[in-house]
Amino acid sequence: MQACGKNTAVREPVDVAAALARPKIDMHAHVWPMQGEAVSSSHLIACGARLGITEFWCSAPITGGRLAPIEEVRAHNDVILRAMERHPGRIRGMAFLIPGQPGVIEEAERCLGRGMIGFKLYNQYKLHDPVVEPIIKLATERRVPVLVHAAYLPAPEHQRQQPLTSHGADFAVASEKYPDALLIHAHIGGGGDWEWTLRALRDASPNVYVDVSGSNLDAGQVEMAVAELGAKRVLFGTDGTMAGSVGKVLDADLTEEEQDLIFWRNAARLLAEQGLAPLNMPRGDAQCSST
Repeated sequence: MQACGKNTAVREPVDVAAALARPKIDMHAHVWPMQGEAVSSSHLIACGARLGITEFWCSAPITGGRLAPIEEVRAHNDVILRAMERHPGRIRGMAFLIPGQPGVIEEAERCLGRGMIGFKLYNQYKLHDPVVEPIIKLATERRVPVLVHAAYLPAPEHQRQQPLTSHGADFAVASEKYPDALLIHAHIGGGGDWEWTLRALRDASPNVYVDVSGSNLDAGQVEMAVAELGAKRVLFGTDGTMAGSVGKVLDADLTEEEQDLIFWRNAARLLAEQGLAPLNMPRGDAQCSST
């Protein structure tokens, strides 16, 4: 995808050791509620240490669009709370919520009160559905981000499987209704037409972000995100594709300043909305300013 690059000149090879030492905030990670959850979280930390990932924002969503009971949602969030206790300097929590459930706002407040820093929505409802409004309003009041499972999936089989998955145009509609909400379109590399997605987000509120995660590692993906939205609206996340997500940012034709915005400064700015600062920043990087 040459059109997304800045030029056609031969680039200097990446200093991999130096690049891996640069701090990174993975704002899209998971610890799953299954036997061995302690192993899952420890493995996450160990892998991240090899890639320069200084902190993870973790959730444990209920997938497949299932409208699970609030007790199951609470159990999933308890997995993350235990991971936070197990790794207090590395893991932060994103509370998984299913809109419209009795007790969902109380669950959101419980999780924020226990130190979580945002909310995670999956594909139980479209983002702009009125049933989601109480969650978005609470997130806006508390200045916490809402990370939403998202993709543009036009194929009929995908429409049947995930009919309520939000896409870029849904985020644009939601941002008109809630221009101050901090909304994150998950994994531009998570499947579907990522070029369509990025174009659909051009006119969304500047408070709408995308994260680079996903196992689709197409060339030009990160460059196009920066070209369409600006580097300040692109976040680093992995969603399990850890080395690939680091690699796609390092391979992108970007300045070091743009890479640092993606790797950690934009996430630091979201944390600052809550009066928080990044964890484990190397000396000299801790002051994130408002870049």
